[in-house]
Amino acid sequence: MPVDADLRETITHGTKQNPITAMRFTSGPGTNSPENFFVQRHWHSNIEILFIRKGAFSLELNLENHSIYAGDLCIFNSSELHQLIGQTPGTVHDVFIFDPHILDFSYPDEWQEGWIRPFLNHSLLLPHILHPESFGYEKICALLEQILALGIKKQEGWYIRCKLLLLELFAYVSENNLLLPNTSLPAAEMLKINRYKTIVSYIEEHYNEPISLQHIADTIPCNPQYLCRFFKTIAGITPIQYLIQYRIKRASFLLTNTSQPVLEIAMDCGFENFSYFIRKFKEIWGCTPKEYREKV
Repeated sequence: MPVDADLRETITHGTKQNPITAMRFTSGPGTNSPENFFVQRHWHSNIEILFIRKGAFSLELNLENHSIYAGDLCIFNSSELHQLIGQTPGTVHDVFIFDPHILDFSYPDEWQEGWIRPFLNHSLLLPHILHPESFGYEKICALLEQILALGIKKQEGWYIRCKLLLLELFAYVSENNLLLPNTSLPAAEMLKINRYKTIVSYIEEHYNEPISLQHIADTIPCNPQYLCRFFKTIAGITPIQYLIQYRIKRASFLLTNTSQPVLEIAMDCGFENFSYFIRKFKEIWGCTPKEYREKV
């Protein structure tokens, strides 16, 4: 399965002045996800809220698996590792992403010191999953619906109204003790997650350079045999397979967004052997790079 997104997401959501994004995703024939919705395991500094409108999903959050269904709300706090896979055809879900620092105030009043600052330094976390029967769901869902409507339509004055509603939502969860203390994961789990992040960060930063298993293993550090076992238990593929998929992903982007010659793209993405690049590209996409560029 090709990699759909950088594991450490570097996409900018919104703008510096308006760091908020609201989107709707659907799967099925005629969409960008004709078979099922899939977002590769990744993390980012933003807060992300999902509202499942239709269908069922498998959610992996900090390497733990959950099943979520229509009506459920899911929240990913800053830097939490997560992955989402649609389990039914024709899924629909909305996504709201924002930079948590837009909640910050410069004046150290009671609310800033008691709630905002602990949230921004990760001492307090938003709850991960809210079902329709969960306490506070109805109010949070009502506020989120308003935020999504404003963020998707983006009519004049939408940002400030979104921000005010977001502050109201945060006030509600803080006043109703829905902000949870960050008790952290067990040390062994945190080590596992941090090692995984270190490995994929190295691969994604150095994909266009010659990389060996030993180079990757040195980032943890460990021996290559342990590296392969460790990575495969989480990702289902070896580090080298992930590297090849990531290189193909970057090549796919260049094919559709630049007029660079295919050979030059292969070299820029770390493939020293052009025929090997063509073979691996066809394995993942079922066509040659030239055919892919023409199709897309």
